[in-house]
Amino acid sequence: MTNTSQEEMPKHQWHFLLVLLPFILGIYLADYRSLTDAALTFLNILSAVGLGLLLIAQTRQLGILLLFFALGFWLMHTAQSQFRQLRHLHLNKENTGILKVHSSELKKGSQKLIGDFFFIHHKRRIQLRLLLYFKDSLPIDLNQIYALRCKPEYIQNEAYPGAFDQERYYELQQISHRVFIDRSALKVLGPVQNTDLGFESSLLHIKTKLSALFSGKLSPRSAAIARALIIGERDGIDQELRSYFLATGAMHILAVSGMHIGLLILALLKVLALFSRWVSRKQALLVVLLIVWYYAILTGLSASVLRSVFMFSVLLLSQLSGRQISKLNALFFSAFCLLLYDPLYLFDLGFQLSYLAMLGIYLYYELIKNWMEFKWRFVQQLWDGTALGLAATLTTLPLSLYHFHLYPNYAQVANLCLMSLSSFILILGMFFPLLQALPFADHLSSFVLETSIHWMLQIMQFFSEAPGAMAKGFDLPFWWVLLFWLLTFCWFYGWLGLSKNSIKMLFLSTLILMSNQKQQIIYRKEICYYTNDGVLVVFEGNKAKAFGLKPAQKCAFLFSAIENINNCQITYQQLKKGTTEVKFNHMRLQFKNVGAFQLRVLAQKQTQKIKVF
Repeated sequence: MTNTSQEEMPKHQWHFLLVLLPFILGIYLADYRSLTDAALTFLNILSAVGLGLLLIAQTRQLGILLLFFALGFWLMHTAQSQFRQLRHLHLNKENTGILKVHSSELKKGSQKLIGDFFFIHHKRRIQLRLLLYFKDSLPIDLNQIYALRCKPEYIQNEAYPGAFDQERYYELQQISHRVFIDRSALKVLGPVQNTDLGFESSLLHIKTKLSALFSGKLSPRSAAIARALIIGERDGIDQELRSYFLATGAMHILAVSGMHIGLLILALLKVLALFSRWVSRKQALLVVLLIVWYYAILTGLSASVLRSVFMFSVLLLSQLSGRQISKLNALFFSAFCLLLYDPLYLFDLGFQLSYLAMLGIYLYYELIKNWMEFKWRFVQQLWDGTALGLAATLTTLPLSLYHFHLYPNYAQVANLCLMSLSSFILILGMFFPLLQALPFADHLSSFVLETSIHWMLQIMQFFSEAPGAMAKGFDLPFWWVLLFWLLTFCWFYGWLGLSKNSIKMLFLSTLILMSNQKQQIIYRKEICYYTNDGVLVVFEGNKAKAFGLKPAQKCAFLFSAIENINNCQITYQQLKKGTTEVKFNHMRLQFKNVGAFQLRVLAQKQTQKIKVF
């Protein structure tokens, strides 16, 4: 880029980042691992050294950095103290105790609960945050206390590549154990005797009434979208709808997160700009702030919503104060405050993507937008929306590829079509309860919301069914993610003294790495056996044949992970009792089903090794 690009990044915008980085590093190093007593002693000494350096004027800055590093470490170490104690808790028999349910989620044919389980173990009172699964649905009242009889087991990941890291996912919620139970294991004891739950109960009551309102006024599919979009209830989203959102890169619409709140604020500011004669900028910012917090209450003040709303509140208040506070410093400050409140947020993917999206917008949006200028206002607005999406994608794409191993090819075009429509649905849905109380407006708002959701689904269906909608098979190392971020920044701001040709060659190398990896998949020939699912998969190029004893729906998560990480199409054959012989391309396989979960596999080429996961 030119020198003008470098002038747009003044140094004062990075001041708070210099404090945030050691704080984040301290949190990362304290993340649960086998910390020895020597390591903790060293951190105590380092904290004392930081205090000593703070007293000397010449070393004060170094002391501040060390203290913020130590602050991050001890915050994280304290936050995980209870989890460290309970992680290795092994229970050999059923225990009876008291359960206080915090959340309940209905799924097809099952129900998932999260709650605190209080019981006595070896004459000690244990409080265990527990994940519970029911085979069928059970009416659960969060204001009731339940008696529970169960044998909790430690949550463990599947061993195959690309498997969902559920250990880590639930660790961030301080959940280490799970249990599978039926109705007989749970009995109602009585109402919760705790006045502190009054506010939580009120939020739940509001959310329940809103859910019933959408379900009563809209068609089932539209109601499921509205409930997911407005109040964050995704239990009605079936696999087909989920595939539409995934194939168009619009999953952020379903998850109420930073991008969600950002679109809402952007839309509200544009609407209020139409009334600039009567509403000042400060008044408009106050109105937006109040509406955003009203929306947060509608969603039940969930962790992701609260995190996003706080982040944007800090950004709006920095503009409202009238001081020359850079947006980047306000962004870094909000991240620091949230990590100070809960350091586990650092490892939450929603937190990472929210802040990366906003960082990309602040760093690259204006620069990308200035690439082109159009005389026609409508075309310029389309380009501005495209530039916004590209700026956010530059920072979120590498991490998305690293975690999900796939990329929707039409994401930018689809989101250009969906951005305004989803913002309109979001705003209309927020005021839907108020409009339903007005005569004539109730039927009109229901019709408009239903029609808007129908259009959104039609757009997503069109792009998801288009040829080559999804690129799969990305299995990238984390150093590639860091290199991509560094090269992107150097490309736009010319830091590190690298020439444009050098940066282009490095960029080309990262793309060749991605292409070479996908080419290797095409020539792949191997056999893998997945122990927990009892499934054997034969890979040959971009095709795979799976064999097992279970019905296909029981292995859906396994097949989805295999397809995403290997960019292949799986066909499944459920084996019957007896001997089955199968010819797959250049291989001849013979299976002997000699009992439940027992398979004997004879390959034509005895040198063919079978990988076991």
